[in-house]
Amino acid sequence: MVTQPTRYTARPVRIVIADDHALMCEGIRSMLSPPHTIVGTVHDGRDVPHTVSTLGPDLLLLDISLPGVNGLVLLRELRAELPELKVVMLTMHTERVYAEEALAAGAHGYLLKSSGSTELRFAVEEVMAGRQYVTPLVRPGPGGGPGGEPGDVTVSPPAASALTPRQREVLTLLAQGLSTAEIAARLGISVKTVEFHRHAIRQELGLTSQAALVRFAVAAGLVEA
Repeated sequence: MVTQPTRYTARPVRIVIADDHALMCEGIRSMLSPPHTIVGTVHDGRDVPHTVSTLGPDLLLLDISLPGVNGLVLLRELRAELPELKVVMLTMHTERVYAEEALAAGAHGYLLKSSGSTELRFAVEEVMAGRQYVTPLVRPGPGGGPGGEPGDVTVSPPAASALTPRQREVLTLLAQGLSTAEIAARLGISVKTVEFHRHAIRQELGLTSQAALVRFAVAAGLVEA
C-alpha cells in the first residue's frame, strides 16, 4: 500500500548527520536547512552514541557503512537506549533485503545517498509524522512492483506535488513509454522543451534512470502498474 503525499510541516526538526564523508554532510545540510536545523555531524560510528545523547536531536540520519561501528549495530543500540529518537538510514544499497534488515532493526526510514532534495525533505516529514519511509529506488521484489509481494517493504513516493503540472504531464507520458518526439507532439510543445522538463524532473526527484522514473510514476499514482 502506498501512503499519500503530505504537506511539509513548518515545525523545524533538530537533526544529527552520521556519515564519514564531510561533503555528504554539507550537501544534506544545504538541502534541509532551513527550515530544519543540523545540530551536529559525526564521521566515526564510535562517536555517534555520545553525540546523540549530548545533543538530543529529533532525528538521526545514519550511514549504514560507518567506520568504527556498523550502522545497523548502532541502530539497534540507539533504538534500545533512545526509543523516541527517529532514525533514517542512508545507504548506496538499492537491494530490497537491506531495507528490510534496516526496518527490522528499528529504522523509521531508508534513503539512498543519491536521493534528491525533494525526496530527502519528504522522508524527514514522513518519519517525523510517525510513518515509515522507504525510497522508491529500492529494487522491485519478486512481484514486480515497488515492494514486491504482500509482506514486503512498503514504498512511499516523494510528493508528486513538488512537480509542476507540465512536469507531471511529461513524467506520465515518459512512464507510459512515449518518446521525446511523441510527447512533444502530444502536448504541442517543442522537443527541446520536453528535454528541459525531463531534466528538471530528474533533478527535482533525484532519479537518474528511466526505470526509476517509471517506478516513481507508478508509486505516485500517475500511471498504472
